[in-house]
Amino acid sequence: MRLVLPKGNGGIAPSKESDRWALLPGLCCQASGGEPEFAEEVSAAWFLLYIAAHLVDSVEDRDQIDEIKALGGPGSAINVANGLFLSASLILNKLHDRDQTKTKAQQLISDFYNTVLVMTSGQHRDINDHQLTLKQWWQVAEAKSGSFFSLACRCGAQLVNDDPVKITGYSDYGFHLGMMLQIRDDIEDLKIFLETELSINLQRSLAVAYALEVLPETDKSQLKELTEITHHEPEMVNRITDMLNLSGAGLYLRAEMARHYELGVRSLKNADPNSPAGEELAVLIRELKLD
Repeated sequence: MRLVLPKGNGGIAPSKESDRWALLPGLCCQASGGEPEFAEEVSAAWFLLYIAAHLVDSVEDRDQIDEIKALGGPGSAINVANGLFLSASLILNKLHDRDQTKTKAQQLISDFYNTVLVMTSGQHRDINDHQLTLKQWWQVAEAKSGSFFSLACRCGAQLVNDDPVKITGYSDYGFHLGMMLQIRDDIEDLKIFLETELSINLQRSLAVAYALEVLPETDKSQLKELTEITHHEPEMVNRITDMLNLSGAGLYLRAEMARHYELGVRSLKNADPNSPAGEELAVLIRELKLD
């Protein structure tokens, strides 16, 4: 299991580098033949929604405690998130005013709102399901991450492109990029649990969901009991690691990362980017691969 974990200490994990993902709409717009500035409103709105969703997710999962405290506590964090949601909506309305975007403004705005509704449905399930099954984990990941990154790339391309094949290519590229980010984020959280004394909620871990799908019933019961324990003990960590190894969870995570990478690269080729921005998109997804 430890072989699948990201190498090295310090620095920011690839899935946490939120600033770089704000470039996606502009890169997809440029790769489709437009200018990056055409996507300014879309990029800004998407990034504000990204930060807002992150804040809400952190409060609901009781995660990123220092970050939430810095904002004044959970109540203040939710208030900030609400402001960001409304700010994103106001920015999107500016699409009606720009010559390059006004003919597609309503379509793009509707796409944003529909995608946010999909995300909230995934978050609702994530909150209310005590322990995610493997099928539920994928459904939540697709709703929360896959759909949102698909939106960023699709909207960027739609600003200057009407070719459904190319738009689908960028949309699918974003989806697989988002899924890789979600898997990588899950792996990095698992690394924190296995290599530090910090506790995390393993009941929503992909590795655990997979193990509970394939292990014999007696081992499943033991693993469920272990993930219920809230304090961190070396013996417990070793037992969980042994059970994940027994299930082949590490190989499964690697295989899924590789699958989404190959599908993402194929989707980008189908989009047929015609500028250096296409190479940058290829670099972004390639950097998420596991060593």
